[in-house]
Amino acid sequence: MTMTSPIFESQPATSSTTAATLTATTSARASKLQVRGLAKTYGPTVALDHVDLDVHDGELLTLLGPSGSGKTTLLQLIAGLTEPSAGKVLIDGVDQTFAPVNKRGIGVVFQNYALFPHMSVSENVAFPLKMRGMASADIAPKVKKVLETVGLAHAHTRFPTQLSGGQQQRVALARCLVYDPAIILMDEPLGALDAKLREIMQIEIKRIHRDTGATIIFVTHDQEEALALSDRICLMSDGKIAQIDTPRKIYAEPQSLFVADFIGQSTILKGRVAGAYLETPLGPMPHGHAGLKDGVAGALVIRPEDMRLNEGPYEGQVVETVFAGSDLRVILDAAGCAIMTRAPASFDPMIGETLRFGWAQGAARYVPDDHSDD
Repeated sequence: MTMTSPIFESQPATSSTTAATLTATTSARASKLQVRGLAKTYGPTVALDHVDLDVHDGELLTLLGPSGSGKTTLLQLIAGLTEPSAGKVLIDGVDQTFAPVNKRGIGVVFQNYALFPHMSVSENVAFPLKMRGMASADIAPKVKKVLETVGLAHAHTRFPTQLSGGQQQRVALARCLVYDPAIILMDEPLGALDAKLREIMQIEIKRIHRDTGATIIFVTHDQEEALALSDRICLMSDGKIAQIDTPRKIYAEPQSLFVADFIGQSTILKGRVAGAYLETPLGPMPHGHAGLKDGVAGALVIRPEDMRLNEGPYEGQVVETVFAGSDLRVILDAAGCAIMTRAPASFDPMIGETLRFGWAQGAARYVPDDHSDD
C-alpha cells in the first residue's frame, strides 16, 4: 500500500474555553482534603509513591486506574484503614495522618453495602446517629430527610432483602449522608450491579451529589463511569498520579500516552521525532510542537469521532466491526497500526475489505511516549 504525505495538521496543546472555565471554578473552592507526599511501601514494593493531591470542598473526584495503580491504597490511607510510610493527610486543614478511622469524620460506601439484614431501612440509616449518642427525637427527622434525598422514603420499613441492588446502594449512601461526614469515600460502589442499573445509579449519585453538595471521592477502574460522574478525574499509574483534570480535558488533552490509551478509545500512531515531523508507520506527520529533540519517542492520538472513513490519503483493511446501537465501530489495520473509527449504524463493511481513511484537521494530538524504553 502506497502512502501519500499527510494532509492534516496535528493539534496544538490548547484548552477549550469550557474546560478552562470548569477547572478555574473547581480550583477556586477551598480544599477539603490535602494529601502531601503520601507514600506506602510493603518491603521493596511501592504501593503509593509520594502523592500530592487536593480535593475541593463539594466536588466529586474520581480515583481511576488499572489494578495495582495505587487508587485503593490512597483511599485506605485517606480513610485511616492503614498507616502511611511517609506523608500527611489533612482534612479541613487538620492533620489526621494517624487519627483513628472513627475520628476523621469520613463516611465509606463499600461495594458490598454492609447493611444490617435484621434492621429496616430506617434503622440502618439511623444506626450511625445512635452510635454517636444522638437523641431519638433528633434522629427521626434526619433519617426522614435523607431518605427523601435518596428517593427511599416510601421504603423506610423494608428490610435489605426486600430491596433491589440499586436500592441497597442508596441505603448505604443515605447511612453516610445522615451524619454529615466531611468526606464520603465510595470504593467501587457500583461494581456488583448490572450494566443498566449501573447507569441508573450513576445518574442518582450525580443528582444526590448536586443536591447535597457533599465532598465525594469515588474509586473505580471503569473509565466510562469516571467520565460520566466526575467533577475531576485523578488517573493513577504505578502508585503515582498520571494526570488530574476535568473529564472533558483529560479526554481531549491527555498529557501522556498512558492517559490517552486508558481514557477512551484512540488511534495511536507511534514514532520518533525528526524535525517538525513524527516518523510513523503511515509516514511523516507534523507534530505541532517546538523544541522536541530529534529521535525522541512520541505518538499522535486521534479519537474515533475525529476519524473519517472513505476519505483521506490512507488505506486499511477491516479487521473487526462492533455494533454499538447508535453507531458502528470499525477497526482497520494499516501498516500494523490499529485504526479506531466510527461509522453510521447502517454501514456494513466486510472483514478484510479495504477502506480509505483520514481524520479531521487539527484532530491528531502529540503526546510523549511514556511506554517507550528510552
